Amino acid sequence: MPATPDWNVGDVVAHLADGDRAALAAAQGGTPPGPGRDGMTLDDWTAAQVAAHAGDTPEARLEAWEAAGDAFRWHLAALDGEGWRARVPWVVGPVSLRTLAQLRLNEAWLHGRDVAEAAGRRFEADEPTLAWLADLAARVIPGGLSRRGRPHPGAVIRLRLGGTGEWLLGGAAGERPDPAAEPDLVVEAEPLAFVLRAAGRTRGEPWQATGDAQLAADLAATLNSVS
Repeated sequence: MPATPDWNVGDVVAHLADGDRAALAAAQGGTPPGPGRDGMTLDDWTAAQVAAHAGDTPEARLEAWEAAGDAFRWHLAALDGEGWRARVPWVVGPVSLRTLAQLRLNEAWLHGRDVAEAAGRRFEADEPTLAWLADLAARVIPGGLSRRGRPHPGAVIRLRLGGTGEWLLGGAAGERPDPAAEPDLVVEAEPLAFVLRAAGRTRGEPWQATGDAQLAADLAATLNSVS
């Protein structure tokens, strides 16, 4: 698997099932085990998920994922507007249920692509899906800079992802630049290349960056759309 080279397809399916179960537990007011709890890091958490299902058959893993995904979707389907705005605990800290649902969808798409690559199949993103994935990858930039200790308060980043869209982003969590602000950094990339880099599926810097070199380096070091 591109993001998890020691995993096979069955491991990825078990990981997705446990992730959906943890998301449902969080949505229902519980505190799922994970990074920062029980002395676990993110790697510890995911490794424990996979190890717990090492003896499961492929059929059992698939059925478990389908059941977990269905249960989470049924919970979401019953929410009203206020319910979608409720804050719940997650890997990155408290997030809205709307954000948690998007993070789970993002992870499912990315791991779906991992599985397709392992099986030698094509896995394309249609235009609306790619636009949504790109938007999520863009919007995590300010929070990522702050969470990983490299905020740039007051800085302005302009991100251009081809025909998919353009974003004006702050240099720290919670900042919303004035639309007329001049950017300190301009980053341009192909949308899928940016999405895959943000998800840890590729390395390097598949973009052209102009402006503040330190801000560009910190963006590259903290970019992460998978949480």
